[in-house]
Amino acid sequence: MGVKKFINDVIDSLKIESFELKGKKKSLKTLLCKLKKRRVKVLKELRVEENEKKIAALKEESELINFHIKNGKEKLNELKKS
Repeated sequence: MGVKKFINDVIDSLKIESFELKGKKKSLKTLLCKLKKRRVKVLKELRVEENEKKIAALKEESELINFHIKNGKEKLNELKKS
């Protein structure tokens, strides 16, 4: 019996309906955690950096990270409600 078939049999026998949903939530939480760590790293670099081109690039990266964190939180809230 393959792993996938075993998992599907266990899910069917235990009548677990939200197995995939839990996996999505966990993946999304992990991704948000990594994004937050990256944001902290970028902000630390911004405080130290003196090159204006590098500062502009770091600010842009920070904005993108914030955008993705915001969208990720919205998606997580949607998954929690369902």
